[in-house]
Amino acid sequence: MISELKISKDRLESIISSFASVNVLVVGDVMMDEYLWGDVRRISPEAPVPVVEIEESTVRLGGAANVVRNIASLGAKTMLVSVAGRDDNGRRISQMLAETGCDIGGLYHSSGRPTITKTRIGARGQQVVRVDRELVADLRDDELTAAQAAFSAFIPKATAVVVSDYAKGVVCAPLLSTIVEQCSRSGKFVAVDPKERHFELYKGVSVITPNLKEAHQVLGIPQPKHVPDDAIEPMGWKIVEHLNLKYLLLTLSERGMALFDASTRKCTMLPTMARKVFDVTGAGDTVISVFTSAISAGGNPVEAAWIANHAAGLTVAEVGTAAVSPSELLAACLES
Repeated sequence: MISELKISKDRLESIISSFASVNVLVVGDVMMDEYLWGDVRRISPEAPVPVVEIEESTVRLGGAANVVRNIASLGAKTMLVSVAGRDDNGRRISQMLAETGCDIGGLYHSSGRPTITKTRIGARGQQVVRVDRELVADLRDDELTAAQAAFSAFIPKATAVVVSDYAKGVVCAPLLSTIVEQCSRSGKFVAVDPKERHFELYKGVSVITPNLKEAHQVLGIPQPKHVPDDAIEPMGWKIVEHLNLKYLLLTLSERGMALFDASTRKCTMLPTMARKVFDVTGAGDTVISVFTSAISAGGNPVEAAWIANHAAGLTVAEVGTAAVSPSELLAACLES
């Protein structure tokens, strides 16, 4: 197990400046994240619940749309294959994605499902409740046909592919089959932010980025309250072998990350770079976005994981989903 890494300033600048030459194709479940913030001064007379008087509201891109936002923030180009509703939030997501510079020609607006919207209501800096509006179901025939056609049209222009799987329906067996087959044929790097229900379908992708809970799920074993350090490496290699992966990037919360490289049989431990943790929402989106972009920009897997680790340390210090700029990322990397 390796735990130390040194990258020169010139090398960092070379990788981060090369983000501008990258074009990442993102596939997955797009969402709208809505935040309503206010204050609580009384309890409802209708039920024993607080009344939140809303003072501020914001909306942000969520799910696969947040992956697009993260990659675009790095200066890379993006393309998107997804399905949204034929509704106000669907139109709003299209507009917000277009403003990032994303090619949204593969975003299909369906009358068969609403745009996934997660509304978080908070008071005095604390989340009170979250309200989800969604339909969890695999793609209908028209939705699947549109997604497969868009992927086939985009893949020749893609430097790499990110599959952002939130298990809401866009990432389904037929579409994953198309992705793996075409990426294998064209030699394209494909990274997956996984969900439990699809683990067996990820066989043959380049890398998956599970957390500890998901790692236990893929192996079908219960997760203890505390996973000892010496149990992480054997578990990681079992996942690499089970899914025939080139790499595994295992996120370990406050312990950082572990990168497994099948070609070298080396496991590299990366301690967390987070100094303050306010909100882990979207941290996984940041990790897979930066890791894939850095690989595509010429970084090796260890360098890419190291840079992604620093990016995650920046985003968890923000409330809600966040993205980092090349200058912020370079400064954070150089500071360490």
